[in-house]
Amino acid sequence: MMSKLAMFPYYFPEEIFLEIFCKLPVKSLGKCMCVSKSWNSLIKNPYFISSHVSHQSKLRRTNDNNLFFVMTGRHEVEYSLHSDDQEFRKYAQLEYMPFDNHHSIVGACNGLLCLMDFQFSFDSIFILCNPIIRKSITLPKPCLSSLPYKISVGFGFDSAQNDYKLLKITKKGVLDKYVEVELYSLKRNCWKILAPPKYDLYSDDFMVYVNETVHWIAYERVNNEGSYSCKLLILGFDMRDDVFKEIMLPERLRNLPHQSEIYVIPYDELSSIAVIELGSLHAECDIWVMKKYGVVETWTKMYSLGKLGTEPMPRVLGFRKNGDLMLRTYDNLRLVSRDPESHEIDYFGIQGRRTYVCNYTESLVLLDRVIDGAMTENRANYADKANR
Repeated sequence: MMSKLAMFPYYFPEEIFLEIFCKLPVKSLGKCMCVSKSWNSLIKNPYFISSHVSHQSKLRRTNDNNLFFVMTGRHEVEYSLHSDDQEFRKYAQLEYMPFDNHHSIVGACNGLLCLMDFQFSFDSIFILCNPIIRKSITLPKPCLSSLPYKISVGFGFDSAQNDYKLLKITKKGVLDKYVEVELYSLKRNCWKILAPPKYDLYSDDFMVYVNETVHWIAYERVNNEGSYSCKLLILGFDMRDDVFKEIMLPERLRNLPHQSEIYVIPYDELSSIAVIELGSLHAECDIWVMKKYGVVETWTKMYSLGKLGTEPMPRVLGFRKNGDLMLRTYDNLRLVSRDPESHEIDYFGIQGRRTYVCNYTESLVLLDRVIDGAMTENRANYADKANR
């Protein structure tokens, strides 16, 4: 039987190659690709790319040198990777992105970024991009292409099929009773329409990917003897089984007071989710964490935060490895870190009208794909240049 890593040199056992090379960052692998044609071929092998992603994800969870992807800027948008250390030092400046300044980042998964652009047509344009190896794919147009009243999108990974998927939920108008749902598969390179859930979209925030499931806030209209109210919950879509699942919120959050707001973020430390509850007029913020994913009884209010000075409560973007919070301030859109217990603030000198932050894992995903119109220079040079 042929080895999964075909053409492997007889003098270099496959197990040793996997054990050593899967632990290397993309920058080092780029240099290895220049050493030998055999190594070049092996590093592009789909099995090695999947193994490398798996190893790098494990290292990210156990290593203090966690990486954040940061998009920010005032006039020109900039992209960079930063180490999750005290100084939040810049690890790499990313110069390759396939869009101009008028796009949004849906999410990141295994080194792939999913980007969406609404600027030039009623159709949403989606691109999958691996900025480390400077490769991208423009997705085919969705089946349902009218300009929506409300839209939410989630990007994630199906490990059973080794497939990347994009879920798109839209609502045509204010009075529409049901949403429309379609799912894109990178492996099949096509969209399919799914039966919609019975719930409505709470907001147009992008979905949050955790445990092979994308999550968002949904609501159900409840008739209480002629008086209607909205019952909030978290709705998930399992990327492995292509099914919706319900996750109940804490009792306090199921019926929010007027002018309050909630949204979901990942809680990587427990491979779970957290809910940010912004009080009326954003004067305060409570952070709820599901300590055991999927178990409603483990919802715990971990922190209560007040405003920074006179400005509204900053938006919580995520958690750092040391437990601090990543925040975007409202006054001058600065990216800061805040200790939720001592309330000490660290300023990183990163500022811009558009700020997006997420955990990031370097990978070779897309390296094995032949893409029409893609650049044809040596991928090793791309990786090396992106990480200098």
